[in-house]
Amino acid sequence: MFDNVLLLIRDIANPSPDDIYFPTYRMKDWYLGNSWAGGIARAYPNGRNQESSSESIAAYEAVSLYGSVMADIWANDTDDETSDKKASVSRHIREVGRLLTSTELRSADRYWHVRQTGPKSGIYPKQYKPLVVGIMWNVRLPPLYNVSSFFFAQTHS
Repeated sequence: MFDNVLLLIRDIANPSPDDIYFPTYRMKDWYLGNSWAGGIARAYPNGRNQESSSESIAAYEAVSLYGSVMADIWANDTDDETSDKKASVSRHIREVGRLLTSTELRSADRYWHVRQTGPKSGIYPKQYKPLVVGIMWNVRLPPLYNVSSFFFAQTHS
């Protein structure tokens, strides 16, 4: 069971450049700190997009929690060397999940919450009036009056 769940984790949060089956950190943009819905390699005509920061935050937090729980389980199973190795892997998974979650939270605060004053202002032009972003694209903002999502196209002022 442990190895089966690791396959799912490796699909989105693989830290190993030596893994021939999964890319490292499939969705993560380490420069900006956020993840992209289609991953780093896939782009639409408007570039990469993220329509829900909460999805990536929840996924990365789940990676961390799984690593934490499994580290505790394997640490209590002192019967063999395999348990020690799995405990070590689990602790590494926990730390990878913590790093991914914290950078995702920081970028969500920076890019999704629009501030016109203070230390976190200046990301969006003053003409952009909504207080949040509907879909974040890496090469364009939606029209200045439009906060849409993939689920509806209507605009909100």
